[in-house]
Formats: sequence, structure tokens, C-alpha cells
Amino acid sequence: MAPDEPGTAARGRAEMTAAGPASVDAAALVLGDRLGQGGQGTVHQVRNKRINKSAPDGGWEVVYKEYGPAALPDLDARALDAAVALLGRLPEGEARWLCEKTAWPAVVVKRQGLACGFLMRAVPDRFHFTLRTLAGASTGPRRLATVEYLLNDDTYVAGIGLSVGDRDRLLLLADLAATLDRLHKLGVAVGDVSPKNLLFTLTPRPECFLIDSDAMRLNGTSVLPQAETPDWQIPNGEERATPASDTYKLALLAVRLFARDQATTDPARLARAGTALGDLARASLAPPPATRPTPAAWAEQLTSTAATTTNQPHTGGRKKGAPTAGANQRPPGQRNGPGAATRGPHGPGSPGSGPGRPHPRTRTRTTTAAAAGIKQAAGILAGILILVLLIATGHHHHAQSQADAPATDPGWSDTPFPDPGTTSADPYDTGDDLGSIGDPGGNPSDDPSDDPSTDPDTPSPTPTDPIATAAVGDCFDDAGDSAHADLSTASCTTGTFKVVQVNTDTTDLKSCDGVTDSDESVSSTAYDRVLCLSYLSSGGSSFHASQGDCVFGAPGADEWSTLPCSTGTFKVLAVYHGTTAHSKCENWPHYNQWRTMTVPGNSGLDVLLCLSMQYPDDAGYATRNECLVKSGNTFTNVGSCAKSNVYVSGRTNTYDDPAFCQGDASVWWRSNDYPAFAYTVCWRWR
Repeated sequence: MAPDEPGTAARGRAEMTAAGPASVDAAALVLGDRLGQGGQGTVHQVRNKRINKSAPDGGWEVVYKEYGPAALPDLDARALDAAVALLGRLPEGEARWLCEKTAWPAVVVKRQGLACGFLMRAVPDRFHFTLRTLAGASTGPRRLATVEYLLNDDTYVAGIGLSVGDRDRLLLLADLAATLDRLHKLGVAVGDVSPKNLLFTLTPRPECFLIDSDAMRLNGTSVLPQAETPDWQIPNGEERATPASDTYKLALLAVRLFARDQATTDPARLARAGTALGDLARASLAPPPATRPTPAAWAEQLTSTAATTTNQPHTGGRKKGAPTAGANQRPPGQRNGPGAATRGPHGPGSPGSGPGRPHPRTRTRTTTAAAAGIKQAAGILAGILILVLLIATGHHHHAQSQADAPATDPGWSDTPFPDPGTTSADPYDTGDDLGSIGDPGGNPSDDPSDDPSTDPDTPSPTPTDPIATAAVGDCFDDAGDSAHADLSTASCTTGTFKVVQVNTDTTDLKSCDGVTDSDESVSSTAYDRVLCLSYLSSGGSSFHASQGDCVFGAPGADEWSTLPCSTGTFKVLAVYHGTTAHSKCENWPHYNQWRTMTVPGNSGLDVLLCLSMQYPDDAGYATRNECLVKSGNTFTNVGSCAKSNVYVSGRTNTYDDPAFCQGDASVWWRSNDYPAFAYTVCWRWR
């Protein structure tokens, strides 16, 4: 599996075994596009290297993950070497399988002799799909097929261009279970088994592909400290990244995949697909790790159940936070009446819902006709009065034409689909938004009949109609309520709404889903337009922060900014909308600060951030008797006392207090802006 080596793949493996893991100097790489950037580093295309080039299929394209300065101090170079060397130690078939199922580190990249990143296989094309825009366009952006998309109801899944039935889901899970079983036999535990790290394809058969492979644990060692995705954590006190923890998360995924839900842990939701599967889920979610079934047992039962399961889409699921059927929902296809201006919020997450959901910048709520609809109705009434006058003056033919015209009536807006996830469609989990999934606006048709100015049923735009004439960058005051928009032009100042995208030839409020910083959408059926609006909050850019971002502001300041994560900033653990109840933050690990930002007159857009101070290292959150690895001046929690060399003998919130440690060694830190977060940690060698 050596890159660009002549001869056979076996020869490449022999060279790696004799001379250590394959490596290349960073200066030798010809880099292409930057594919993503996140907290750990940056991922680039590589134009002049391939993996296993001598193979009959010509080998595979590779990408380069370069660790950033913040990650390098925690990087275990020996663990990275061991991961790369694994490909050279495995038989040809096993090495190829590992690169077919995972983005496994294949070559160490060095700069001045020190590891700075690695090359890995680019994600195979079959694990992408063409996203159909929610505005109904037949084509859309090419996206990675992350399992996040499948944790929504079938109406939504079909709406973005996917057709996934229950048998597909069973076979996909069976492939994942078999993959985990085979990885465990190689000494690999995935650890962060979550939908953001798992890709899928249904063609030619359902199967999975695992990314973020450098976060996996090989024979008990990790390249970087183990982390877990919120809502996908193992029970407190368990060791991370073990075969038992992988089984626990496999069960979580199975339950949620069949529930079409992001957070449920109820095995009964899976039991509907088969009683035996429900029993497996209960056993796998039970606390004692040693008693959990193996992934092999899961693979066998899933395959057996799939053989007798139809592939009809499930219709009972509903995305958490989506509205139930009721007065504010219309039958599919029903249009709003002319002139109706409807509002739909598009903030980060459903009101009161938990974070970590696919596309947390979408709320699913239907609203009724807005003030513009009332104004249009008034115009219709004025037309009727003119018609009466025409009748009185003898214009009967015109009066008859008016009588034959269809009646107009402001109707209900469409219920928005839940959106699949602003947790990044990026293949390398960088958190970058790779494009709007809303309707980009489209091109005007060459057919004059499609021109609103020639449509006798469509009024011509007037300068007084804000929706008809708005452009990106315009700002508005909104004097309406949470259901009805009442826009008037304004300067772009705090408290106004700024147009970030205009979607034409549609009234679908969902067309703003996924638009960066879009908080609500307003539509007009009179002009077939949707405005995607972003609230300009006095809270600064932190108002639009997402889970995993870092924010900072001076104590007591209204305005906080989103910044690169570094020591002394606050990391966003969770984002809640429609609430300011900071008690919701209390169960998040390492939570120690909250921040709320309100929107006057529209509490549904209120934002609550649950925050965690970014300490220099893991000593910042260490508790008494906790085991750590001390390397130089850095302390790291690797999740295992057996792998650690020190333990915490005491802790105080006083800065620079070695006397508290009574002779034990100590380390301390404080923030000049937030001294309450200071600490002195005492430690001893194990």
C-alpha cells in the first residue's frame, strides 16, 4: 500500500516492514483544493500521490490531513506510526479490505523530521449522493452520504433524493456490525461510532465506510486523545474506544435508525423490526460492558431479519421537533393564496430540542398568512369595489370576465422538512458548510409565459412591497409576531433582519434550510419569492455559533465573537433555541458557563449556549484520583489508568497554591478575564 512505488503491492509492504512505516516529506506533496478545516487541522487534495498505484485498478486517490498547531502537542507520533505500519503487517487481502472500509492512515507526513499529518484514501465515489434541494429542484450539490441523513423521517429522506427502506437499513447495520467485528480482530476499536463518522451506500448493496480513522484506537493506543460525539457517549465510568463501547454505540445507532430519531435510547423502537433485535439492543445498552453481545451476533441477527423484511419505507417516524398533523398543516401540493406572506423560522435546532441534531440550523414549524396577505386581501376588496362601479357604468363584459376568474384565498404554508445536518457534509469532519441546501434561485426561463411581468394573474412588483424588491444585503424591521411577518426597510443595525439569500420561483419556506446564518424565511405567493433572513443580534457572531465552535467576550459584555478554539476561550457544548433555561446545560460534560441571547418579540429565536472553558490541557477538568498521562508539561486523559503515569491527588480553585498540595507536585492556571475558572491541581507519579 505504499504510495507511488513501482512493483507489486507486496513489495511495498515488505519495504514498510523493513524500514518502518511509510513516510513522505510534506515538501514533496503537490496539494490541490482544501477540502476542509477543523479543530484538529486541515485536509487537502493531493495531486501527485496515490495509494497502491501498482494494483490492477490503478490504486486510489489520496488526501492529506495536516494537524494544526493546537493538535500537535497531543499527537502521539508512535501511535500514528503504528497505525500506518499496520497496513504493511497485514496480508494483502486484509490491508486492501481495511482501505476499502475505512479512511485508514496510510503514509506518515513529516516536516523537518517530525510527524505533522498523514495521507489517507479519499472517500470512494459510491459513498456520495446528489442532494435534491428541498425547494424541489431535480439536481443539487454532491454530498457525502453520512448516516445523519437517515436519522429523519422517510418523507424527508425521500424529499432529498434518497430511497431507503427497512431492509436497506438492516443490511447497512449488518455490514457495519461485520466491519466492527473484523476491526476488533485486528486490534482496532472505533471509539467515536456516530453518524457523522459513518458513510453509507445502497449501490450495488448496502454497506458502510468509516472516516476519522486516526481517532480509532489500535491495540490500546490512540493518535490523539479519545473524544465522543454528544448524545453518543458511553455510560459514565466506562473506558472509551473498546469493543464493548463499539457494541453499545452500534445498538444506539440501530435503535435510532429505525426510530428515525436523533436521541432515543428505547430498544422498543427497534423491536418493531424484530423481537430478537430488540433483545440484542437491550443487552447491548446494559451497563456491564463484559455482558454485551458481540458485533458478530448483531451481524448474524440483522442479516437473518433482513431476509424476511420488505423494503417499504417506514411511515410512522417523525423527526423530533417536527409538528404533528394539525390545523397548521396542509395536504401536499396545496398552494398559498396570492399575496400570502408566510414566515418560517430557520434557526439552529428545534425549539427546546437537544443539540447534535442533523442540520441544527433548522426548526420545523408551520405558520399562517402574514401581514402582506392581509394587504393583498385589501387590494382584492378594492378591486371588487371598482368592479361594482364598472357594472354601474355599463361595462358588463369586463364584469363577467372578473366573475369567471378563480377566487383568491390566503392558504396555509407547507410544513417544512427537517434538515439533515449542519454538522458538516465534509468527508473529514471539519464543520465547514459546503453549500446551501436551499433553492439557489434558479435561472429565469426563456419562455415569456414564465415571466411574472407578463402573467395577468401576478401583480407587478411595486417599490412599496419589501418581498418583491428585496436583494441580498438589504435589512428590514419586522413588526410582526412569531407567525406573521410585517417587514419594513431599515438600516442594517442591531435588531434588524438581513437578507442573506433570495430564492425565486418558489414559495417554499424550506428553501432557506441550510443557508448559513438563516434564522427565518418569509415568502410571498404573489411574487413567487422567499427571503432568507438573518437576525443581527447584539450578542455578536456568537448568536449564530454552532456546537463545537468556540466563543469569547469580556465579562458582562453583550457582544461575544466566534473565534478559533484556543486556551481561554469557551467551547460550545450545546445550542438550544426558543429557551433561556440554562438548567438544560447541567448534564453536559465539563459545562461551566452559559450564555443567553434574546430576540424581542420573537422568543422562538432566543438562543442558549452551554459552554466549557478551554483549559490548557486535561488537568483543567481532572478530579481527585483521576489518572493522566504526563508528557513534558502536558497532561492528557487517555481513558485508562493502565496507560497513565500520574494521578490527581488534590484540586483547588485557588490559583498558584502549591502549599495546598502538601508536598505533592502541582500545576496551576487561570484566565485573566475569568479568574473564577482558576485551579491548582496536585499530582503524584503512579
